[in-house]
Amino acid sequence: MNSYLVTEKPTIYADMNIYRYLACGDISIIDPERFIWVYSHVHLNEVHRSGNTDALKGMKLLRAVELSDVLNEKFESVSNITLRNYIDPYTRYEQHLEAILGYEDSADYMVEHIIRLFGADNFQELSKTPEKMRAEIERITSSIDGDKREQLLKKATSVSNEMKESIEKHLKDRKSIDKTRSAFGITSENRKIFEKAGSPIDEIWDLISSSIPNVTKDQFFGFELIQEIEGIQHTQYSSISGAHMVLNLLGIDPDNGLSRRDKIKNIMSDGHHAGMASYCNALISADRAFVNKARCIYTYLNNITCALHFVYHQGYVLNLETEKT
Repeated sequence: MNSYLVTEKPTIYADMNIYRYLACGDISIIDPERFIWVYSHVHLNEVHRSGNTDALKGMKLLRAVELSDVLNEKFESVSNITLRNYIDPYTRYEQHLEAILGYEDSADYMVEHIIRLFGADNFQELSKTPEKMRAEIERITSSIDGDKREQLLKKATSVSNEMKESIEKHLKDRKSIDKTRSAFGITSENRKIFEKAGSPIDEIWDLISSSIPNVTKDQFFGFELIQEIEGIQHTQYSSISGAHMVLNLLGIDPDNGLSRRDKIKNIMSDGHHAGMASYCNALISADRAFVNKARCIYTYLNNITCALHFVYHQGYVLNLETEKT
């Protein structure tokens, strides 16, 4: 799990804040042409979600190119990450809007499951998600005729019923995030120690492994498939995205608002950014907690990506040759 791009210039995956700050003239970058600046579909989704298009200007100023996962005819990853040719970011964004039209919020119901794990008081909303999932499958398959659609709807109904049972059995009793961490033996004191360790993931596992029998370290953090779980594609990008959420769950440089519906999508985006950036030479952001979690994952995986943080202030001059994290 250490795939990376081979390019003539180093590739820099910039967080949204870099592109926005640059667009607004709040920061400058010394000789940016030394690098290939990179963005992904995650940036485009964030622009759509926020309605703020400033980042597109920053991408244009840096002539940033899109990092894409090559898909087959079934829209499955073929594990071939590539850099697209340059296209005006505003044009690319319009293409993105056209591609997601009608499907923008198709998986929003899964947010309820995630925030429940982080202690949200949302059982009523959570209980509605199985039917929402079934109804969404019915909607998006409306153009399919015949037996194929009937098979899909039958499967969706079966999964919906399984979801209902699982929610009632495992998620009915709300548990605060502090209680979840305590159940693993994680305290505020040892969290601080883990964060400063050379390999926090190894240190955490030494503490919690005895309470999680029959699961390996790589399986727990999402780097390796659990054989009993089927139908989920496993890629470097998705694995790192999942590990980012596990670190939040365990309290390693946790983000604020983990149990809040209005915050969790941005937190999930951070994990997606960390996953996409793992194919590049560097990830750069002004968000320290985000960078620290990404660095934690990259260190464990011996990934080539260097996670760089800078302390933002207006007028900041970014020099990647001398920048210290």
